[in-house]
Amino acid sequence: MRKTFVTILAFAVLSVAAPAPAGNDGDRLYPALRGGKWGYVDRTGKVVVEPRWSAAYSFSGGLAPVRTAAGKWGYVDRSGKAVIPASFDMAGVFREGLAMVKTGDRMGYIDLSGKEVIPPKYVGAYPFSDGRGMVVGTDYKWGFVDRSGKEVVPLRYDSAYGFTEGLAVVVLDGKAAYIDRDGKVTIDASRFDLVMPFFDGRAIAMAGDRWGFIDRSGKEVVPKTWDGAFPYSGGLAAVNKGGRVKRTPAPSIEGGKWGYVDRDGKVVIAPRFDFVGKFTEGLAPVNVGGVGVGKWGYVDNTGKTVIAPAFDEASEFLDGLARVKAGGKVGYIDRKGKFVWPLQE
Repeated sequence: MRKTFVTILAFAVLSVAAPAPAGNDGDRLYPALRGGKWGYVDRTGKVVVEPRWSAAYSFSGGLAPVRTAAGKWGYVDRSGKAVIPASFDMAGVFREGLAMVKTGDRMGYIDLSGKEVIPPKYVGAYPFSDGRGMVVGTDYKWGFVDRSGKEVVPLRYDSAYGFTEGLAVVVLDGKAAYIDRDGKVTIDASRFDLVMPFFDGRAIAMAGDRWGFIDRSGKEVVPKTWDGAFPYSGGLAAVNKGGRVKRTPAPSIEGGKWGYVDRDGKVVIAPRFDFVGKFTEGLAPVNVGGVGVGKWGYVDNTGKTVIAPAFDEASEFLDGLARVKAGGKVGYIDRKGKFVWPLQE
């Protein structure tokens, strides 16, 4: 029970720090909603690809996954032209030239031409990073494959978290460790109940529901004095004071207030928010009043409110724009809070 909870909570926390697709596609295009359909706009709000899909994700490698009205996923180019036919039950963005796809109840990887590179034989597959793709076998054991599909880290772990900064977390019999790309253990983390991947040279480490951070040598550099934490981004990490770990009905950190610390653990923004997101481009989304009932706005890295809380949901800034939601409608704002793409549904 404990191990299962830790695994699920780790993925929930890590999602806050999931990096945006690599910006190698020229000017960013943003998925935009209009009339119940998704298309793409540029950073000025100009429609580049007319909305016509039931779902659409970001571009990476020049292609974006989109879902048709029939419920199948395929890939389009920046003009909206179908490049890889919509034949998948799920499709992810491209990372390092490969994308995870699902056919039936199995997952594998395709390349930018749509060619099957790693056959769909896994019950789980995750984006490539550092030349490795994290996969889950039919016996629900975790490991890693290289770009040819070779299982370079055997599927033997009870859970794992993808490579960042050259290291990955693996868990076996409730004990965690960091491994390198060849599967060699570099940091024994068994003294912790939970550890997370590295971001900005720091990784979350939790024991006894107390949270801190370690460096790449495994040394505890931010003491476990917090009641919750999110990974570093933009040199700051979100931390919680006064909350508690809640295990049902879904794993979460309930209550308390959130603020931010620097790489040495010094409080930069005192805990006063009900929930927070990560810093990108010098701004972070923060919630006042509680998730689902309060409002989201944005602060800078000194804690100063830059965009007043007015949204039901708010994401991080990417190339100058952030997606926000209010009253069931979705739009994009710039760094001053001005709508570039108005709220629509």
